Amino acid sequence: MTTAPLDASDALSGVRDPLAPTRAGWVAGLTFASALVLALVVRGGNIVIGVALLALVFVPIEKLFALRAQKVFRPGLLTDLTHFVVNNIFVTIGAVALVAVSAVPFFWLRGIDLESRLAPEVAIPLAVVLVFVGNYWAHRLTHRVPQLWRFHSVHHSIQQMDWIAAGRLHPFDSAFTQAFTILPLFVLGYDGGVFAGAAIVVTLLAIFQHANVRLRFPVLRWVVPTPEWHHWHHAIDDEARDKNFGLPLVDKLFGTAHLPKGQRPSGFGTHDPVPQTGYLQHLTYPFTQAARSPARAEHG
Repeated sequence: MTTAPLDASDALSGVRDPLAPTRAGWVAGLTFASALVLALVVRGGNIVIGVALLALVFVPIEKLFALRAQKVFRPGLLTDLTHFVVNNIFVTIGAVALVAVSAVPFFWLRGIDLESRLAPEVAIPLAVVLVFVGNYWAHRLTHRVPQLWRFHSVHHSIQQMDWIAAGRLHPFDSAFTQAFTILPLFVLGYDGGVFAGAAIVVTLLAIFQHANVRLRFPVLRWVVPTPEWHHWHHAIDDEARDKNFGLPLVDKLFGTAHLPKGQRPSGFGTHDPVPQTGYLQHLTYPFTQAARSPARAEHG
């Protein structure tokens, strides 16, 4: 069935053109455009090139090996792109501030510069262990501490998993996780190059593990967090609640691994009333009464 175009009488009578942009659509579009301009001013064209390259890699893979049939231009895409493009500015500022404040009691220890006293064959593996164990506990705390969950629930509001959904993170949530991960390295005397390297590795893994692919990685899935592994962390299924926080080996160590053979999650999301679209709505959600309500449903 086709829809006839509205004529002048329809316009005068207040009938809305079904193809006309909604108010929410205009807000989402303008927010993304503003965020893109801000990112270009602060970070240059590299962010656009980076997102384009990631899209060239992941969009074809997700089409060829899709776990669930869904559109590339799905609901909430502009919101998640806005997170992806602009969040890093706020996250970097927040993480630096949190590390600086948290490290005050330990500045004397950083002055000793323990890292420089270690041989490379010890310093490098130690940094890897500290990064992945620290990241695990930071993530786990965002699930267990109600005040932190208010921010982290924005990420768990994802209902359609894909590579760009990895960007849906409240800036404070991401800043807290990064600061918690980096703090031990800072205290021990590691330099900024190590912090940057850790951030890049964790970010690339995050993008990969959210991808909408059905591929299984028989050996790799117990070494790095694959989509098969991390999708269970976002599952709405009760059995998957508070599982698969980080590196599979670390989850195994702390008893939170969940990878049932031959099964996939029935769906994704959270019972919390987080808005599905709207970057500004995501930024303000943790401060709303709905997020603070003691009657909040348990998260998945």
